Amino acid sequence: MWFSFMQSSYKRAHLSKPCFFGDGSSYRGYVSMSAYGHNCLNWNSILGSGVTCLTCLHFNTRNPDQSLKPWCYVRRGKNNVKEFCSIPKCSAPTTKLSPAVDTELTCGERPEKRMHKIVGGSFTAIESHPWVAAIFQHYDFLCGGSLIAPCWVLTAAHCFLERQTRKIQDLFVYLGKNAINDTDVEREQRFQVEKLIIHQKFNDSNFDNDIALLKIRSRAGGCAVRSASVRTVCLPPFRTQLPPKFQCSIAGYGKERNGAWQFSQRLKQAEVRLLSQTDCRSKLHYGDQITENMICAGSPDWSTDACKGDSGGPMVCELSGRMFLFGVVSWGDGCAKKNKPGVYTQVTNYNKWIAEKAKLSKFTKGLMYPPK
Repeated sequence: MWFSFMQSSYKRAHLSKPCFFGDGSSYRGYVSMSAYGHNCLNWNSILGSGVTCLTCLHFNTRNPDQSLKPWCYVRRGKNNVKEFCSIPKCSAPTTKLSPAVDTELTCGERPEKRMHKIVGGSFTAIESHPWVAAIFQHYDFLCGGSLIAPCWVLTAAHCFLERQTRKIQDLFVYLGKNAINDTDVEREQRFQVEKLIIHQKFNDSNFDNDIALLKIRSRAGGCAVRSASVRTVCLPPFRTQLPPKFQCSIAGYGKERNGAWQFSQRLKQAEVRLLSQTDCRSKLHYGDQITENMICAGSPDWSTDACKGDSGGPMVCELSGRMFLFGVVSWGDGCAKKNKPGVYTQVTNYNKWIAEKAKLSKFTKGLMYPPK
């Protein structure tokens, strides 16, 4: 009798006020779908999750672990994972604001530089690299990428070597993602892939012209909206060459060491230094495997490097206070292996191709060059 009364009281209290206070720790709700449109599981079916909350069991949505807001468990593949629900804060204004869009004046900006593994690197918040994209095939992480325009992500062609990875209906892109095994609706934006463009001269035997474009669209038909965790990166001027030893940054969700069983669950970043074409083509490194469309970068002590899973992700270099995409993670011999630097697609060789394929001609000035 007591439990029946308690349950009906919760129904009255929370159905009449479909919002939450604070972090929603006291919220109990019947929302049956996550913010990403996945069906919420009944908590009676997931008692083995380690979360115990006797008064919650008959509700779908709550926040028993002090997360950012109420959430529920959903089924993703063979796993139960938590996803936030679209429940507003009780004190939040209801006025709908116009979405912010990146322009030539805002590309390459980092809202903050919070450094919290790319091999040998460190964990970082997505706000430090807000252009990083996570590409998934169904529920499986596939590759990294970079947001170069609100509707376009630049990545590596070799990510789509296998025929099944070219089915665009199976591809999804997440922006603003801090961890590949978790969903943070406050930061993330999710997109379907509308178009996949692989460079027509991509050579899968030596990874020459290892570059591809993804046109993305949200479920509502829109493109990326600028926020602290989602921003475009600038594209550098055509054929620009940076000097050897110039310091740049790489970021991704790849393996933390060569031979690791799984990808990093959180975004990582590391600093690398550019090598000259002459050095990279020396017998000590890669010899004639390096084409004019590739650049190499590593650390002086060979302790940091991109690794499997970082493919397609960005190598960015700072100029005039903005971050420019000079490289796309392509290939290498092992990970952080002595005398074997990471090899990156040289983005400055593809300005015209990118502008033509993505029809970015009206944005060319802003995206390709730093503002005056």
